[in-house]
Amino acid sequence: MLGCVWCGRLFSLPLTVAMIWQWRPLPQPALCPACREQLTPIGSQYCPQCGRQQATSEVCHDCRRWPDNLRNRALYCYDAGMKAYMQQYKFQGDYRLRLGLQAALSTALKRENYEVLVPIPIDQRTWQTRGFNQVTGWLTGQPFQQVLAVTATHKDRPQSAKTRQERLLTPQPFELVAGAGEVLANRRVLLLDDVYTTGRTLRHAAQQIYLGGAKAVTSLTLAR
Repeated sequence: MLGCVWCGRLFSLPLTVAMIWQWRPLPQPALCPACREQLTPIGSQYCPQCGRQQATSEVCHDCRRWPDNLRNRALYCYDAGMKAYMQQYKFQGDYRLRLGLQAALSTALKRENYEVLVPIPIDQRTWQTRGFNQVTGWLTGQPFQQVLAVTATHKDRPQSAKTRQERLLTPQPFELVAGAGEVLANRRVLLLDDVYTTGRTLRHAAQQIYLGGAKAVTSLTLAR
């Protein structure tokens, strides 16, 4: 029996003949079937620019308003189920919940074409209150580079507490750390974040990454 890291219920892993014949330890799911059903994977039709689930594969209205073409891919819809997961993991600091989506993110990273993985950083206040970066918590040994830092002068309300218009008007919160240019120069960079809402945070980060000499920047988020 396995224990779900989200709801705590015990559940069993159904075995197939193929699984029995494998000569290696079986992957252990961290979420029970009921909790997995609360999360909605983004299907085959989505905005090719931001990754939002939609009825067509055309660029969405929000993305047409951006002057650039930053490409983002997302794994799940930011619906009620994902919001509940984020509330417990990110805002209530339940670090065990990182285990629930590590496998999904690992699979997604294997599909991306990049040379340098750069997680979006958190500020010092968040480190003091939460104690971990929710983005790097989903990683399972994948190498990454902390070439971005939140500026010492950046004092702002959390993005989750802002309206769309306030998010879009957020000033540049990031700066490159010392030596970042040596890591980024002429490399393909993948930004990693939790939720794509307006795209403002990722574009601020991409701007700095390009200043560091990167030749291409794309992004991957857990939810959109």
